[in-house]
Amino acid sequence: MARRPSSFYRGLTFRPPAPVAAAARRALERRAQQPPSNRGMTPVGLARARQLLNRQQLSPTTIDRMVSFFARHEVDKRGASWDQYGKGCQAWDGWGGDPGRRCATGVARRMDALEQAAQRSTKQPHRR
Repeated sequence: MARRPSSFYRGLTFRPPAPVAAAARRALERRAQQPPSNRGMTPVGLARARQLLNRQQLSPTTIDRMVSFFARHEVDKRGASWDQYGKGCQAWDGWGGDPGRRCATGVARRMDALEQAAQRSTKQPHRR
């Protein structure tokens, strides 16, 4: 289901918190230190890292994309190069790292709750 406009979710902040920006900064800095063959992140991941680093407002759709990214890439934490800050670890932090996952999941849950509340309030009572 498509998300509603950001204005619907009054009271929710879509600005990444400082720990999310710090993870993105770490990813970009560590990636820059790697030889090209050891650099992680797709163009989309690089754009997301820069967006998070700059603490730009995110859209509801971006929050959902972050939740999806973390769900798909949890397995990367078991990769052989994770502890050496390999490509998977770079990408994970580029999307905000563990703080990004917590933040995106929490915001998505609150968006879901607001949408469900709005649906309940607009349902018409059944007439007999």
